[in-house]
Amino acid sequence: MRIPSFLLISFLYVGSTLVKAQNTTINFDVIYDGKSIGTVTASKEIEGKKVVKNLRSNTDAKVLMLSVHVESEVKVHSEGEIMTSATAYRHANRGAEDIQTTTVKGAGNTYDIIKNGEKIQLTHVGIKFCVTDLYFSEPLGISSIFSSTYGAFLPLKYISKGVYKLVLPDGKTTTFTYVNGKLTQAIATMSLGDILFKRK
Repeated sequence: MRIPSFLLISFLYVGSTLVKAQNTTINFDVIYDGKSIGTVTASKEIEGKKVVKNLRSNTDAKVLMLSVHVESEVKVHSEGEIMTSATAYRHANRGAEDIQTTTVKGAGNTYDIIKNGEKIQLTHVGIKFCVTDLYFSEPLGISSIFSSTYGAFLPLKYISKGVYKLVLPDGKTTTFTYVNGKLTQAIATMSLGDILFKRK
């Protein structure tokens, strides 16, 4: 049976719209001392049950006449709701610890992690929610999330409606604020002062 051309065009249009709906990109301005010092880009690609999330930051600032440059990237692969692998790195020209971490799901609910050359294994866990997910959805009912950068679960504290505080291993914190389920801003406490991530 021959499909009328106007129907074929309609199918192609709807199909292309659905494909585009599977890709999401969110941009944030990074602000320090009232000035924009860089950007954070969060992106998510969905193809069937496979999901790839990417979080990339690039910042430059002057602190006490010193130039501070920090760049980082986290890429997380999931299938269904379960994380299957992740890579993360952070590099700073001064002050902060450089980190390079890979996480790979093994047999059953185990994960093999290599952080700066050190091998770690997590057992009896199925990682569903990562720090990267905080940029895409509000962590309702979640009190502990996996950090692909640190290769460990971190505590997440509920502060008030739409506000959550993530506690890092070094004691620093990042506070995430959501409006109608969407992340609008995050404030990270750093040794050089608070840094604001504001949604564009």
